[in-house]
Amino acid sequence: MSTIKITEQEKAQLRENAKSEVERLERLIANDRTVQMLDAFKNKFNICETAYKVILAEHQRRKGNDPNHLKLYMTQVPHALSFAGYDFDRELLNDLFGSASQKGMTAKKLRDAVTHGINQKAVDEITARNEELVTYMDTFLNVIKTFGNVAA
Repeated sequence: MSTIKITEQEKAQLRENAKSEVERLERLIANDRTVQMLDAFKNKFNICETAYKVILAEHQRRKGNDPNHLKLYMTQVPHALSFAGYDFDRELLNDLFGSASQKGMTAKKLRDAVTHGINQKAVDEITARNEELVTYMDTFLNVIKTFGNVAA
């Protein structure tokens, strides 16, 4: 395997870029309100995802697939939930678990963006849409918790 070469100037620039990113992230987490909002958002989404994966595991097992391989694909979400007897509104599921929404990034994409690098655009969107996003997650969780079969 050959060694990748980088000039001293490129090394210095790369170190400066890393330093700048650390400083940006430290400024972001210095704001307790932002940290609390992001933590609450991520935790609630993780509960939604985990509840869904309980259903997905059984759905996969019954299909003869590996119940330990639980990736969240929007193309599969409505089918797995229907299998369990739920009749969720597809737009709600898309706003939660999809890859794109007309309203902005989906809850899943926002969670990914603030978990894997803390993307500032995603932080701003969560801040602006927090009530809306929490409502989607609460609606989903309330149906799951009450064994309801229809989501608003």
